Amino acid sequence: MGAVFAAIGRFFSDLLKAITDGLDFIARLFVQVFVDLWEFATDLPVWIFAQVLDIAAAAVEALDLDGLTQYASTWGALPAEILNVLGLIGLAEALGIIATAALIRLAMQVIPFVRLGS
Repeated sequence: MGAVFAAIGRFFSDLLKAITDGLDFIARLFVQVFVDLWEFATDLPVWIFAQVLDIAAAAVEALDLDGLTQYASTWGALPAEILNVLGLIGLAEALGIIATAALIRLAMQVIPFVRLGS
């Protein structure tokens, strides 16, 4: 009779161990799913920002600036006196400032949620 009680005790002991192992697995699974969802939620804004920057970089690379470079050789064809006067009044610096301002405005238009003047 003692062997029967030992077998029944072992059965319930194994059953209890299987139930606790199953519940432990479910608890670890829940924690891991929460951790993975948290990592996904923290990576999502960074991924979206990276995609927006990729789109902006593609838009900037698609700009055709050949029309601006074709006039670079015309400055050398001007007489020296005109080039001297243009240098004295600071035309090169003024054109550089205007070009920089135009590029900054274009860059600001590419950034989402920043629309200056439009």
